[in-house]
Amino acid sequence: MDDLPTLFPSLLKTYQEVTSFSGSHSSDEFNAKIKRACSLCEKAVDLVNCLQLFSKNENVDDLSTTEIRYLIIPALYGYFLSQRNDERLQNIRTALTLYKEFGGLCSSYGICEPILKDSKLAPAAALPSNDAILTREAKIKRYKEKKALEEKMGSLASYVDQPHVDDEITREYHLTLVRHWALLVEDEYPTLVQEEQILSLSPQDLKEETQSAAPASKPFKPFILTRNAVQAAVFGAGYPSLPTMTVDQFADEQIRRGVFPAVDSVLPPLNPNETVRRYDPSDAERKADEKKTAEDDTLEDTDDPQYLQRARAMDEFKDEHRRGSGNRMNRA
Repeated sequence: MDDLPTLFPSLLKTYQEVTSFSGSHSSDEFNAKIKRACSLCEKAVDLVNCLQLFSKNENVDDLSTTEIRYLIIPALYGYFLSQRNDERLQNIRTALTLYKEFGGLCSSYGICEPILKDSKLAPAAALPSNDAILTREAKIKRYKEKKALEEKMGSLASYVDQPHVDDEITREYHLTLVRHWALLVEDEYPTLVQEEQILSLSPQDLKEETQSAAPASKPFKPFILTRNAVQAAVFGAGYPSLPTMTVDQFADEQIRRGVFPAVDSVLPPLNPNETVRRYDPSDAERKADEKKTAEDDTLEDTDDPQYLQRARAMDEFKDEHRRGSGNRMNRA
């Protein structure tokens, strides 16, 4: 399986190829690029879910410099899905979900203000003249912000490519990349919402959705999974803040899959008069422990050079390494 540091540059390279493609967007070459990009994004989503990189309890300062850039993966995935011509309605709805997810990440980590609204969009002709003027001014402002971010990214990119670049420069470049994508998503989202509304009213789409014999489409795999839709609606489709099963349920599931051995095959049956099973070491284990303790005492008393060298090395290691240092598995 590809790792994220290898996969992410491929995603950015594919994005550049798609945006600079000069041929027809209905051509086989373009569709092949989009399908490959969606496949790469799906792998990246699986890796982020597996590593549990993001949490609701963190802010941007808790993220490493390398992890910041992975925030745009749902936005990239949504963009590639919005370029697909097959199953248009389903792909647009999935893209909107991914854009919302990206907006939630940016807001949760305090990188930018909330960029998406859930309210229905009114037709442009129905907007009052004052609102139209404000909308135009907002678009001009966003355009200037986007150009400024692009110039900043271009300036920082020349330093990031150098072999010994300062970490703060790389971190600022990744934050600028995320803010740039926030503006792109903010501009793209209303257009997709309008298209989704139009396609939802299409008689052909309604007919396809009401046909019970139609084959079910491949279910969309969210960026972070929750146990069911009710939890997602109440608690939000967030990150590992909501338990999905108890410890007993997890143990039973692992036993069913054969990962853990069955309890009866490991421990003797519980006595009917007992309420708690006690585990006592066997005679062989006790004798082995006693033998090892006696050997260590003998080596220490005789000033064995190899034993003393190992003991000093362990003491030096404990002095230089704080307990738990390097453990990244229990991060918040």
